[in-house]
Amino acid sequence: MAYQFISSCNFSFIPTSEFNFTRFFFNEPEHLQQQGGEEVYTFYWKNIENQLLEARFSVIILAGKGFSPLRATFGGIEFSEVLPKESLFRFIELAFNTLLKLESLQITFCPESYFNINQREALDFCFEKLAFKHCTVDQNFEIVITDLSFYETLKSQRHKQLLRKSLKNSFFFREEKEPDLALIHNFITQSRVRKNRKMTMTFVDLRQSVELFPDNFNFFSVSHEQKIIAVGVTVKITDEILYTFYLADDEDYLKYSPTIYLISGIYEYCQRNNFRLLDLGIATEKGILNKGLAQFKQRLGAKQSLKKSFLVQF
Repeated sequence: MAYQFISSCNFSFIPTSEFNFTRFFFNEPEHLQQQGGEEVYTFYWKNIENQLLEARFSVIILAGKGFSPLRATFGGIEFSEVLPKESLFRFIELAFNTLLKLESLQITFCPESYFNINQREALDFCFEKLAFKHCTVDQNFEIVITDLSFYETLKSQRHKQLLRKSLKNSFFFREEKEPDLALIHNFITQSRVRKNRKMTMTFVDLRQSVELFPDNFNFFSVSHEQKIIAVGVTVKITDEILYTFYLADDEDYLKYSPTIYLISGIYEYCQRNNFRLLDLGIATEKGILNKGLAQFKQRLGAKQSLKKSFLVQF
């Protein structure tokens, strides 16, 4: 089967053909344009026979180095589940040949659970053949959305007890359809400072993202007697995958673990809106496991998948 390799710099090529794969929000041109950098290269793999685009890969150039992504949770390669592994390898090889002028290329792929088994095997084939030597493997956690209630998905009796406690104390969950962004950003910042975690977005960045992508950002809260005690910010990656971008809680309510009730509400939101995965994010930092965080996510019923990052030296 014949394919056409298409290279686009700074979005000079706008596809008119249909995509034969699931596209991820972080790799869409509109999001790439917000990540910064000096140049953006996007590579496409077009099936000449049916005129469908079978793969896409974007790289942002900054100071002689390539990044996929530069400022996002992941970048990497999207491709059709029916694309042969040999063809995927050829596509990656041609993309890399275009980038040989770079000093290096850093790629962070989406969690493996986003792909089916055939796609995962195809990527592993390419990774091995390309002999990537610098690899960081993070542990990601996702809850599979089923017809079961969130209470039934919980793997810990303690978590079930805390969820019942939240209900008994009349905690109130809601989607913030007209969010007070300043209040939410401040709440999240305070929570992350307490946990010694850096805030990844300024208030201006958050406001701009919501203005640019109103259909992708959602806000949720848990309150008690009119006081907000937990906040969640989610990003719609696809129509089937919802990613928890920020989760934050109030220090005064830690004994209730209001995050459990918050995730319960988001899980039910996923059920109503036909999502198949609720992505809770990684429990590692540059491959080093945070055991407490990993256990917390596992006890929520989340399953582990790998999220790989590579540093390619040209």
